[in-house]
Amino acid sequence: MQTIETLWELATYADRPYGGDTEDLSPAAHKFAADEDWDLTATRDAIGEAVREYARELPLSVLIRSDWHEVGADSTGSEFEILLSTGGPAVRVLGDLDSYSEPYRPGLQFSDWGVDWTDHPESNVDALLWFAGLFYYAD
Repeated sequence: MQTIETLWELATYADRPYGGDTEDLSPAAHKFAADEDWDLTATRDAIGEAVREYARELPLSVLIRSDWHEVGADSTGSEFEILLSTGGPAVRVLGDLDSYSEPYRPGLQFSDWGVDWTDHPESNVDALLWFAGLFYYAD
């Protein structure tokens, strides 16, 4: 969750057209940017693209599944899963897809060997929604 929140913070910073500077960013965002050799004094477009590219490379898989539908009818996805890690611990983002295949109601879950999937108690819905929105879910 911390990685997704930090990426969301950096993306939000990069998307601001005016105002604010790098001093507005948390220490975690500064450290993350430094670890990735991202120049926070570069153009905001460059920062935003670097953040989105990094985030899109995180998942092991991005899956959708459909609701019940009549035979022969077009099926559209109704739920999504973004698998971030497997084993112990395993982490995934789950949520629903609206009629336009846009994510909503995302949640973070984790699991360990022999333990069922458990909702993360402190999920930042705005950060998860931003993250889930980076992926395409329509056929």
